[in-house]
Amino acid sequence: MRGLLFAVVMTLVSCTRVETEAVPHVKLGMAPKDVRDHFEPGGDGTWQTSVGKSADDTAIEWRAKDAQASKTKTARFEFHLGMLVAVRATTNDQAPSGEQVTATPTTVSVRRPATGGGTEIEVLARDCPTHKDEAERLAKQVK
Repeated sequence: MRGLLFAVVMTLVSCTRVETEAVPHVKLGMAPKDVRDHFEPGGDGTWQTSVGKSADDTAIEWRAKDAQASKTKTARFEFHLGMLVAVRATTNDQAPSGEQVTATPTTVSVRRPATGGGTEIEVLARDCPTHKDEAERLAKQVK
């Protein structure tokens, strides 16, 4: 029992709160309610909740009612043990010329042109067990 408690505490500590510059007002480490309260997509949309690959993972997704009129077309917020550990969004922002990857000791952020126009954005926690491999693979692309 103490081992399980220790694992949960270490996961909560390791999935630190970091500002996701790509999605204003949303920080890694937030709870689902906080994401819904603070996310500002720039238009009307709908929310949907889904269960992730494991019992510890859930996601909430936001989709614009009018994808061309909203700043954000879609956004997926992925949670591990109730904490935000990944953001995947598509915006109407001008697309970068190619894939841009930035990394900090705790996060990896990617911006790339989206299919159909706009920009795809991903922000991943590097120390979360669910996204660790994906984040490290992306971090290797930093130039």
